[in-house]
Amino acid sequence: MSDSHGKPVENADPQLQINKEKVDYAPKGAGAKNFKFYPDNPESSFNKFRFAAKDASQFYDPCQESSKMSMKCLETNNYDKSMCQEYFDAYRECKKQWLKARRNNRSQWE
Repeated sequence: MSDSHGKPVENADPQLQINKEKVDYAPKGAGAKNFKFYPDNPESSFNKFRFAAKDASQFYDPCQESSKMSMKCLETNNYDKSMCQEYFDAYRECKKQWLKARRNNRSQWE
């Protein structure tokens, strides 16, 4: 997998869609509960495998694309946090989904 500049992305989920034009954030016929506010899929089998395979002291973030988008926004906007609130909210929602999935079915994440 490569980023928008053609550089290979390390440890990226092969299902991750980084081309924002191809991400369906609001599927037709879906209610607001099904809207997607971030490109990551924290519950993918790839993320489950990577989390289970990491060392106990290693950090693994299944929402790394959302995190990168937040940092890029800060860099672009001279570190004005108010300009990037939507990115922070998207990252927070991704982490919430991941933690909820881990709590609901711990056996899949170990």
